[in-house]
Amino acid sequence: MSDPVEEELALHPDKKLVYSSPTIHARRRRVLKEARKMIATHGLEGFSIRALCKQAEVAQRTLYYAFQNKDRIIALAIREAYEDVNRYMRYRTSADTLAGMVDRLIAVNRRNLKARNYTRAVTAIYFAPDISQDVWNALREMVFINLRQWLDRIAQDGDLEDWVNVDALAGDIANIEFSTINDWAQGRLDDEGYIVRLITAVLSITAGVTRGATHAQAIEMLRNIRATGEVPAFPKPVYAPPVELDEDDDRA
Repeated sequence: MSDPVEEELALHPDKKLVYSSPTIHARRRRVLKEARKMIATHGLEGFSIRALCKQAEVAQRTLYYAFQNKDRIIALAIREAYEDVNRYMRYRTSADTLAGMVDRLIAVNRRNLKARNYTRAVTAIYFAPDISQDVWNALREMVFINLRQWLDRIAQDGDLEDWVNVDALAGDIANIEFSTINDWAQGRLDDEGYIVRLITAVLSITAGVTRGATHAQAIEMLRNIRATGEVPAFPKPVYAPPVELDEDDDRA
């Protein structure tokens, strides 16, 4: 089995960084911080490179030299915010269990409810026909962060059907998550319908590709959702970033 490998999204794929300094790192952080503010306030439609340069105190030429294009800046800003939240979120469930995977999926997507502009920006870039492969991969791998340990565990335990390709399965789940998020962001699903639809879809795939204890757990969860109309309940996770990040955090 091969894992979906999470790779760093390069600032500019055609410009090799030949040197670095505290000033360069501070400038990069400032640009991405201001990009996050702009996305949260104005969404993708109101995202302006000219305004970003003014807020971050960076020349347009410098910005394009460092980041290549607008989509890359937005993808880097969103992914960095997502990774920081994921890094400092404390769950009461284990990441390598079905319950843990579902718990994290629910928590992440409930957070989306408070960040509609962010979410619309992510899906707009993900489904853009001219998106570069590495930017698309970087957004898709955000989903893999909370899938990897669980997929590794059920494969190791023999709970995956022998015809399953793990990389393809991870990609299919990512595509389902993004398409469901997009339906919500476009107003096709209401808030509660969005979460229920997403968890039902992921559990349905799980039921089809697993056997043994994992299969039984997925079926039980699906039956409970059908009976109650609600997703499984888990203890609320705690977001515990370092004080300096918490005070300087403008992420939605």
